[in-house]
Amino acid sequence: MTRAELEEDISIGDTVKITTKSGEFTGRVEEFGESAVKLTNPQTGKPKRIAYDFIMEYDTDMEYDTDMEYDTDIAPVADVISIGVDTDSKMVAIPGTKYMMGQTQVTQRLYEKVMGENPSYFQRSNDDLEEEQKNELEGNTANNPVENVSWYDAVCFCNKLSIKKGLTPAYSVDGETDPEYWGYTPHLGESIDSDVDCHFSANGYRLPTNDEWEEAAKGGENYTYSGSDDLDEVGWYGDNSNGVTHPVAQKMANGYGLYDMSGNVWEWGWETGPVTPDHRCDRGGGYYSLAGDCEVSNRGNCIAYLRGHSGGFRLLRPQD
Repeated sequence: MTRAELEEDISIGDTVKITTKSGEFTGRVEEFGESAVKLTNPQTGKPKRIAYDFIMEYDTDMEYDTDMEYDTDIAPVADVISIGVDTDSKMVAIPGTKYMMGQTQVTQRLYEKVMGENPSYFQRSNDDLEEEQKNELEGNTANNPVENVSWYDAVCFCNKLSIKKGLTPAYSVDGETDPEYWGYTPHLGESIDSDVDCHFSANGYRLPTNDEWEEAAKGGENYTYSGSDDLDEVGWYGDNSNGVTHPVAQKMANGYGLYDMSGNVWEWGWETGPVTPDHRCDRGGGYYSLAGDCEVSNRGNCIAYLRGHSGGFRLLRPQD
């Protein structure tokens, strides 16, 4: 459903029952944002944003208690722009910051357009998949998050995308920003021999720091998971994924219009992990994870050269 369709019948202040792909939510309409409508729960006074494309139907024939106190703290609305290489992939300007975050995890389609190949395990063409897994995948998996990528693969992708877009790459190896000269072949489970340096002032794509990721994942709200206290509303994890990844943006977005920051695939970050410099932080949990792994506050870590079926990433770049 689109914003225009919703605004035809509903006005600010109306009480509405909205049916989504994961259930119903009743609330007072507080705001029509760029990508989601904001409602206030009439029982708890707690605000919630529901993405327009997540709404299946709505009912305006609802009673509203005028004596109810409502939370009027409206989270900022984020601006959305497309990534030129793939118009279905978008960046969201995070309010109050100087950076934009990928609206979704990097998809198999976008990754293949930039890197020339798709290393993901969850493709229906993969003969190693169990029949149950193939049945669970929805045909073409181009819109599923890319996975089976190492941290080194992710930084290589970031620089290659930056070069394609005419931006200044954020990463360098021995002073060289073009991955063609790094002596590195992606998707083989290798590491880069020299240190990878990040130039945070560059306007190209990069992986988020822990603080940047967490700020975006909160979405201007204070939920346990990104966008809700109910993980089933916002994320694919061990209890609902049936053992596979799912197309991005099928669950509810958080307050900034970002999808899947809890669940689906783990997201590589910039910082080294707490174990050794060979480890890098990853955030958000994945399709097989326990609910606790998907909490906004949880910080995982993994060996940087490892490639797993639940390891992907999300892009960040400075605002223009």
